[in-house]
Amino acid sequence: MIKLDNIKKVFRTEEVETWALREVSLEVKEGEFVAIMGPSGCGKSTLLNILGLLDNPTEGTYTLNGKDVSKLKENERTDIRKGTIGFVFQSFNLIDELNVYENIELPLLYMKTPSKERKARIEAVMDRMAISHRRKHFPNQLSGGQQQRVAIARAVLPNPKIILADEPTGNLDSKNGKEVMNLLSELHNEGATIIMVTHSQHDAAYADRIINLYDGQIVDQVEL
Repeated sequence: MIKLDNIKKVFRTEEVETWALREVSLEVKEGEFVAIMGPSGCGKSTLLNILGLLDNPTEGTYTLNGKDVSKLKENERTDIRKGTIGFVFQSFNLIDELNVYENIELPLLYMKTPSKERKARIEAVMDRMAISHRRKHFPNQLSGGQQQRVAIARAVLPNPKIILADEPTGNLDSKNGKEVMNLLSELHNEGATIIMVTHSQHDAAYADRIINLYDGQIVDQVEL
């Protein structure tokens, strides 16, 4: 499903060249749950951005579902992301001016899903995430755990085959963090491929495999 060959990422300014990733090669099979760990600044988020088609590598090949997506233009990456990749972020990334229902609805609006189908799918995912009673509330009226449930609902609504999670419990207390990890585990058990960046050994234990990064390189991988 996902294959990276010799991926390098360099950020350049006029005076400075910063290597974020150095010769990263890995494969992620369909339905796998992979955790990426390592110290701050080791390249975890850069790797996730490349996997999520938010950025292109400087060098190397990224093959997604048999297609080379290494050098696509931004609009081409956007088209592939739609319905294929869902994102869950530490900071939730909800839109403050939209209520719960409207935040969740966004990906289906972009995909031009018919109104009746949109409503049915949103109702179903709100029920699943136990946030139906908060449908008219705005993000600042929700707890951190509720905001992350809304973010997960939005991410999974288009039924993506891949879910990328960047420190999904980083802003949550232990109780809400456990609930979020249980939700991700359920989605994995239903067939979703999940790639998660985390600092938490506890969260990483939910995965099938842990990839350890250091200074932009994979230093080891552990099967769980």
